[in-house]
Amino acid sequence: MNEAPSFVPGARLGPYEIVSLLDAGGMGVVYRARDPRLGRNVAIKVLPESAVADDTRLRRFEAEARAAGALDHPNVLVVYDIGHQAGVPFIVSELLDGQTLRARLSETGAISHRKALEWTQQIAQGLAAAHGKGIVHRDLKPANLFLTRDGRVKILDFGLSKLVHVDEDDARADPTEPTMTATQLTGTGMLLGTVGYMAPEQVRGQPVDPRTDIFALGVVICEMLTGAAPFRRETSAETLAAILKDDPPGLPPAVPTAVDRVIRRCLEKRPEDRFHSAHDLSLALEALSAATGAIAGVPVEPPASRMSRRHLLVGGGIGLLAAGFAGGSLLGGRAHPAATPTFHRLTFRRGLIRTARFGPDYRTILYGALWDGDDCRIHTVRDQSPESARLNLPPATPLAVSSSGELAVALGTHARGIMTYGTLARLPLAGGAPRELLEDVKYADWSPDGREMAVIRRVAGLEQLEFPIGNVVARPDSPGGGFGFLRVSPHGDRIAVFALTVAGSLTGNVTVIDRAGNKRIVSQQYFNCFGLSWKGDEIWFTAAEERPLFRNTIHAITLDGAARVVTRIAGNVSLHDIAPDGRTLIAHTSDRAGISFMARGAAAEQDLSWLDSSTPRSLSRDGRLLLFTESGVGGGPRGSIYIRSTDGAAAVRLGDGFAWTLSPDGKWAIASSTPGPSRALELLPVGPGDVKRIERPGVTFQQARWLPHGFRFVVRASEQDRNPRLYTFDLEAGTFDAITPEGLPIGLVWAVSPDGQMVAVPSVRGVELHPLAGGPPRAVPGVPASNQVLAWIDDGLLVSDSPNPNALDNVFQVNPTTGARRLWRQIRPPDAAGIMQVAALTVTPDGRSYAYSWHRALSDLFLVEGLS
Repeated sequence: MNEAPSFVPGARLGPYEIVSLLDAGGMGVVYRARDPRLGRNVAIKVLPESAVADDTRLRRFEAEARAAGALDHPNVLVVYDIGHQAGVPFIVSELLDGQTLRARLSETGAISHRKALEWTQQIAQGLAAAHGKGIVHRDLKPANLFLTRDGRVKILDFGLSKLVHVDEDDARADPTEPTMTATQLTGTGMLLGTVGYMAPEQVRGQPVDPRTDIFALGVVICEMLTGAAPFRRETSAETLAAILKDDPPGLPPAVPTAVDRVIRRCLEKRPEDRFHSAHDLSLALEALSAATGAIAGVPVEPPASRMSRRHLLVGGGIGLLAAGFAGGSLLGGRAHPAATPTFHRLTFRRGLIRTARFGPDYRTILYGALWDGDDCRIHTVRDQSPESARLNLPPATPLAVSSSGELAVALGTHARGIMTYGTLARLPLAGGAPRELLEDVKYADWSPDGREMAVIRRVAGLEQLEFPIGNVVARPDSPGGGFGFLRVSPHGDRIAVFALTVAGSLTGNVTVIDRAGNKRIVSQQYFNCFGLSWKGDEIWFTAAEERPLFRNTIHAITLDGAARVVTRIAGNVSLHDIAPDGRTLIAHTSDRAGISFMARGAAAEQDLSWLDSSTPRSLSRDGRLLLFTESGVGGGPRGSIYIRSTDGAAAVRLGDGFAWTLSPDGKWAIASSTPGPSRALELLPVGPGDVKRIERPGVTFQQARWLPHGFRFVVRASEQDRNPRLYTFDLEAGTFDAITPEGLPIGLVWAVSPDGQMVAVPSVRGVELHPLAGGPPRAVPGVPASNQVLAWIDDGLLVSDSPNPNALDNVFQVNPTTGARRLWRQIRPPDAAGIMQVAALTVTPDGRSYAYSWHRALSDLFLVEGLS
């Protein structure tokens, strides 16, 4: 076997000075070295000659090494540099203190399922970051996972699996550890991997994707829990055969059944049956960690060092929670003893706190709230007063207060919704009318001297970050991404912001960006991110530790990525601002999404909500059955599908996933495993029967509507990498026929006629009717493109003139032939306090029964002292 060149202490590789040998193996030789330019210690890996015999492979490796170096994720080894000297390629990375997972398992054997979950979740988060950049590891195994002394897991050697070969003699010596080419063993492919950790597609020499790494991670989890790789056999050939054919062995009795299910899903033979992404796996692991008491990445105090604390009980009313805050209860653990914080309640009305900021004197507090169903208006309150005063201003959201006494507000953001765009304006706190500056602004903050502002602004439908206004410093890394909750640093040289995966979502990373546009991701990905502020050199923020829903933790993180938990609070908490003396403004919010139902002939709507986040999907033709999804905490990490009689009887759970439509006879429901694109749909029996899986090669499904007769329905789907379109899918005949042309921008709302002959689809020209039997579409007269299609009943189309799909109000009935329009219903929950969204209207064909969802958020603002 070709070996890497050796270097003695004092030798130089480029500008780096070799200090000592750290490790040697088939992947190369690793040295401890010194970078005299920056005065830091580094690790240098010198690659073996066999890894660089092919110039094409070497260039590919260098490209992947650069991409891995750009990840900047706490669970991925940081690559500083790559270089050559006298034909010797080397990689420079951070110097880690600890041991590999392989070394740990060799010492201890199996580990506890709590520790395994904690480490696996960190690995999944690192993989999700890499996969998001288009990088697949291909050689995940215990030897490529490093456990640092501060409790982090680092993934090593991205890209090296494409380069390194080993001799077949070494492969026979240990059939699970050597990295080798698939060609050596199968003669069919050029992909590499380690025998005992290869996915079936690697063994067959087929293309790999992120799901290949998920299989390898499943093998690693098994090994952590049992002490042995699950498919390891006497020879390499037997090991590969086991990967292709054998089920994984059983786990120790102490491992919960839920953990076993997650592992087996990772180890499915077909990639499409595994988790769709490392991100999805991370979500499942978070839920498991919460259920078993393990909080990944957060040190747990030993019992002797924990402070005594009084926990709050959250009941049906907010009063119990408020009483606990007022009494100064500390909720959750800390990594070090500290004084118990005190909580002073500042607001007492029903509604949502949207933003809150300290005034220039840090005794006055300005906040925006939607009280009792009113628009968002700006109020002031003193830090020790129970009385608020409303400012004499137009409805608006306060965004920032300058040191010179100016208020930045967003006009036009007064209606429902959590994250809204408006017109940025400024005005003196002493009085005066707002002076408009910029349209389509979501958030803004002043520089410390009060002269400049940083803004999140939407331009041509895409969000961008400007600092100061006019100087674009960042745009989203991925299509559809966005930003949230930006704050300027105390020194005015950079901003902190949530970089969101989707512009309207609450999932993202804490990211720091300077005035030149240099960007650094300082945190892992969090869910339900809402609220961020600087506290000295730390960034404090609120985000969920467990998914879905509850944002129960105040986190702190440094620019170097050192993270800690400040405190945990029952329920949803949002951090709004921090004063120089450490006093903190937080809002506690009670969130719930529910269902209102109107029965035929009834005088008033009835509440058919079940758990904490109920969304109606379909009513039976007679209005007696309601199919709905629970997507909150009660529904679990995979969501839950329920059927319920509309007479108010208890709901029946049909299974995991997200519901789409109910069959005309009420006996079957169509569902998918995710609310987004899915490789398969499922037919769930409402009564007795077996679940039937529906899939079609190369097709990704996104929605479904049942047609009036038989097992026929209309689906929104994509073939290969093409744009979504609508198809008729006949299970009995096996046909799959396109209805709409490719390229038509089909959204999530479209409707099938009650007779099953036409489908109504919004387009840039208005609403078009497409025959299911084929033929050209025709436009519905008088319906503009801004109208939403909600449903199609016997008497015509139901449309909304609101451009916001989450703000239904006036619903109109339109004759599809003449365009004649009349008001059908006003969709308004009778109790408007805290209502942020009204959506998901579903109607029976005769139009006499309907259901819709609402989301209510009720907040209380608190001033907290003693957090550190």
